[in-house]
Amino acid sequence: MTVWRSFGASVIGPGHVATGKPNQDAWAAFHRAWGDGIVVSDGVGSKPFSDFGSHAACLAVACAVHACHGRTGIGHAFLSDRIKNNWLSIIAPLEPRGCAATCLFAFRMNDGVLRMGMLGDGLAAAVNTDGSVMSLSDDKTEGFSNITAALSPNMAEKDWQWLSLPEEDCRSIVLCTDGVADDLKNPDGFIKEFAGAHRDLSSVSAARRAREVLENWPTPKHSDDKTIACLFREEVADE
Repeated sequence: MTVWRSFGASVIGPGHVATGKPNQDAWAAFHRAWGDGIVVSDGVGSKPFSDFGSHAACLAVACAVHACHGRTGIGHAFLSDRIKNNWLSIIAPLEPRGCAATCLFAFRMNDGVLRMGMLGDGLAAAVNTDGSVMSLSDDKTEGFSNITAALSPNMAEKDWQWLSLPEEDCRSIVLCTDGVADDLKNPDGFIKEFAGAHRDLSSVSAARRAREVLENWPTPKHSDDKTIACLFREEVADE
């Protein structure tokens, strides 16, 4: 029997500790009879309610995935519209521009497909059963590196990156905000090592170890909040 488990961790960055700001990252996981998924979000740092916006993004994705249950086709336009409208409803009556946040998610339902989406910066990666890594990431080689797409009333499907793969080909999914992703010199290597080091632990132990990794981040003078979440497939014996 196949089951999907998850864990995650989020730590406030030294920069926000120094300025007295809250952690502007958030993550969530959901496990239901109809599917499993994870989501991470990074509130845009210059916005006054970005910490609320990132938590709202996580809830918006969970609700959007639930709305996919029972649908024969799950299109990108349907998902992006649902997430945007859910997010706008959750943050109301706050101004959307004051709650701007990125959004990265992965989920599987009972149709054999694992779907990933990414709006803004960060990293979303799948480790396949053959050891290869498929990923979504932002390209900061062009334009201003401090400008990123985020949830807003004007957000459209074209602002997202999408990736789908057969569920049976996927071993692990790792999502992380830019506080982690921007410091990785070998993203594929990090993703494979991180997933492999944690997948055989209980969810509680894996979350504790993940938090220790983030709290002891080796990059000198790092300042950003850091969040990572993992969803992985496990074969268990039928009882």
